[in-house]
Amino acid sequence: MIQSFNFKSTPSLIFGAGKIMELPNLLGQFGKKLLVVAGGSSFTSGPVWPTLEMALIQNGFSLALCRIDNEPSPADIDQISDQYREENIDAVIAIGGGSVLDTGKAVSAMLAENGSVADFLEGVGTRKPSGLKVPFIAVPTTSGTGSEATSNAVICSVGPEGFKKSLRHDKFIPDLALLDPQLTISCPRELTISCGMDTFSQLVEAYLSTNASPITDALALTGIRTVIQSLPQAIADGNNLEARSDLCYGSYLSGIVLANAGLGTVHGFASALGGYFPIPHGIVCGTLMAAANMFALEQLLTEPESQPSAIALSKYAALGRMIKEETTSQVEDAMAFISYLVNLTESLHLPKLSSFSISYEDLEKVVATSSNKYNPVQFTDEQLLQILRARL
Repeated sequence: MIQSFNFKSTPSLIFGAGKIMELPNLLGQFGKKLLVVAGGSSFTSGPVWPTLEMALIQNGFSLALCRIDNEPSPADIDQISDQYREENIDAVIAIGGGSVLDTGKAVSAMLAENGSVADFLEGVGTRKPSGLKVPFIAVPTTSGTGSEATSNAVICSVGPEGFKKSLRHDKFIPDLALLDPQLTISCPRELTISCGMDTFSQLVEAYLSTNASPITDALALTGIRTVIQSLPQAIADGNNLEARSDLCYGSYLSGIVLANAGLGTVHGFASALGGYFPIPHGIVCGTLMAAANMFALEQLLTEPESQPSAIALSKYAALGRMIKEETTSQVEDAMAFISYLVNLTESLHLPKLSSFSISYEDLEKVVATSSNKYNPVQFTDEQLLQILRARL
């Protein structure tokens, strides 16, 4: 019998190579005064933006352009929101990577609020977002965070007292997500790896989540198969449009499933580490995937007959069967997935945590602010330390 579950709304989606040039026709429903949020210069200095900008102007749109070239801080969101709050912006369009999309999403919300975005962040502020926002359009140029499909924007303040927290409301999902895989072809190899491992870890953690549902399982498995097949191809040849299309699709699915099933230990670590250290989010996720899942499987095998363990073991085995040519025992199939993650970590030369000036003395602080919420194994603090030490 299918158990009860909830499923959140998804954005209106336009997907396909070359679809970016349909944007002028799609935006008329929102109004003519646009705030465009872009990255430092990679998109606006490329070949697509001049043509798109001209087409928008010719269709009667007025454009204000702001840039963000880092993970957005509260100060970044406040500065942009304060600058444009009285400008009667009709729609916010974010064209860029995950940080750009999070910035646009947060700005679209804060244009309808008063005060600092920090007042509304989970675990930081005391105010609840109203859910009001200026219409928001997400156009990703990387395949990683899945922010184009989620209702939260990640805001961070990096430092000894830093944090990485979400501005969240069900109504903050983009009004429109336009995914054009041609926009991701210019992503360099290292960024492709980082973003790809972010997507991969989100799909795997959502699939293994104790809050998963039949719908999230189906979507996650589709995305996982896609990433396993196409991430190596995109890394080897960034111009491979078929592989880039697959990763765009996988990233979008990862956003849907994380929003509905939640994530596990790897992203709990990533949130804490990203608040304290300037470490790329996808690299944290990638470098910890093998260790975290290895420890989880070892723990599950100590009580294989319990219902939660049996469910998780069957899922690990299903993941292993995507890798193996022949099915053997459930344990061997599950271990095949762990071996795949170990080999992937080594083949991609994912850096260890110490590469980012993280030391043994820092780990207890990281564990204290990490989360296990939907992980199939609820690790003790000592087990969490062991996972981190394995990648130090």
